[in-house]
Amino acid sequence: RARTHVMAILAARRAVAPSLARGLGARRKSPVASRRTAVSAFPVRADATTADQKVVVITGANTGLGFISATEIARDPSYKVVMACRDQGRGDKAADDVAAVTGNRPDVMLMDLASLRSVEDFTKRFEDTYGRCDRLMNNAGVMALPKRQVTTDGLEMQMGVNHFGHFHLTNLMMPSINAAPGRKRIVNLSSVAHEFGHPDFDNYNSTGMFGYSLQGWLTYGKTKLSNLYFTYELHRRMRLAGIDDVDVNAVHPGIVDTELPRSLSLNFYPLLRSTGGLITPAQGARGQIDACIGDAWEGISGKYVAEQSGPGGSEVGPGGKKGVFKVTESSKYSYDQEAAARLWKVSKALTGASWEALGEGKVEKESMAVSSWM
Repeated sequence: RARTHVMAILAARRAVAPSLARGLGARRKSPVASRRTAVSAFPVRADATTADQKVVVITGANTGLGFISATEIARDPSYKVVMACRDQGRGDKAADDVAAVTGNRPDVMLMDLASLRSVEDFTKRFEDTYGRCDRLMNNAGVMALPKRQVTTDGLEMQMGVNHFGHFHLTNLMMPSINAAPGRKRIVNLSSVAHEFGHPDFDNYNSTGMFGYSLQGWLTYGKTKLSNLYFTYELHRRMRLAGIDDVDVNAVHPGIVDTELPRSLSLNFYPLLRSTGGLITPAQGARGQIDACIGDAWEGISGKYVAEQSGPGGSEVGPGGKKGVFKVTESSKYSYDQEAAARLWKVSKALTGASWEALGEGKVEKESMAVSSWM
């Protein structure tokens, strides 16, 4: 049996390598100087008033793609950006940097996606303060932690932050989203890494000797596949529930020169940078910004939007124009509706999410036989 496990890991390693070459959505901190010279693709409106502002929530907005997204969206005064960060000091510094560039200072609210209680506290404070959410960008994430860690709730850290935390956040934000007038949008950050993800429902918490293989890469791929399952299943369930004015899409930002690989035990990003294999944070953020506020995305939902410059890009191809985003087919496994529905139930059981906005209720852990994962 041990030999079988070892062979499976070796096979997975061979499968991972090509996907890594095609790119992993990443986020790395850019210096303030570059922050203040970002080029906006969105014109600034001068006719908006505070009462008219649409409220945009961005998780992990103090750095990387989240920071660039906050800056570019704040250039338009018709939007009020709320930066959901787990460090008040870093969040305030980032908000000051955005204000220095745009004159439109975002609000900063504390939230740690590694704590379901923190997520719940955030949504209560948010609803009391704003009462509406026009755009929700689930941007924050961690990548391939070399050693398995757990959240305050006992969930594996990558799944806890990248999927479960955002799943619960979106659930609790639905009343504020539904309260906003007009069409609303939810943007989930996924990655091409979903291609080597596998929904191991017998061990979604990555426990045991072989549960956290290849220094966390297989688990990272699982989280990015989960982001797609969540996107497609949320779209399907909203439409079945009669919610036709909320759109949700997933975005792969490309192989971006950000600080997301900071935890890698073997950091291959310097090599990618030296060979021109990375795109800039400004290029990588275009897709999620456009999916969040771009006119072209009005009414589009349940799609996977991918940066096209890597080997997986359709007509652009390697060395082509960078920062180009298109609706793209995700892996065939990501369209497994049965697996997506099963993950939905598991996620409800592990987070306590009720999804009352969809006419659902809570799922107890015992009914899903998931208590052994903990």
